[in-house]
Amino acid sequence: MVAGLSLLAFYPLWIVFAGTFAVHELSIGIIATLLAAAGMIVVSYQYPSRFSPTMKDLLSLWRLPWYVLSRTWEVFLVAAQDLLGSKRAESVFRVVRFDARTKENPHATARRTLAAVYTTVAPNFIVLGINPSDQKLLFHQIRRSGVSKMTQELGAGA
Repeated sequence: MVAGLSLLAFYPLWIVFAGTFAVHELSIGIIATLLAAAGMIVVSYQYPSRFSPTMKDLLSLWRLPWYVLSRTWEVFLVAAQDLLGSKRAESVFRVVRFDARTKENPHATARRTLAAVYTTVAPNFIVLGINPSDQKLLFHQIRRSGVSKMTQELGAGA
């Protein structure tokens, strides 16, 4: 399974890396892809994945373009107000409840990882960490705003 997915992913990446469809590059790409797939098999055998997201968690991604756009605008407004001296940027650290479950649960690990990545992609949110023992999510903002619906669906409290 890992080898098949690796082959499907690595060969197109090689073509993009090479930037050409020359026969010698395509041939070298096959060899590089086979070596990369073999490496993935060895690594996945030695270090089994503890990342097992559900399709629902992965599909939370659909909300991301709007969050990036709206949070970028928010950062722009805060920067403009701070630059003009009308209102200073707040720069706040916040902690919210997060249903992190346990460290050993691969689904919970995936949810924590996706929550951190998806949330940090949007400006004005920088996830500093999720603590499974305290069930808390720590993040930084330049202006206090609500936790996104996407992050809530992945386990954050409002």
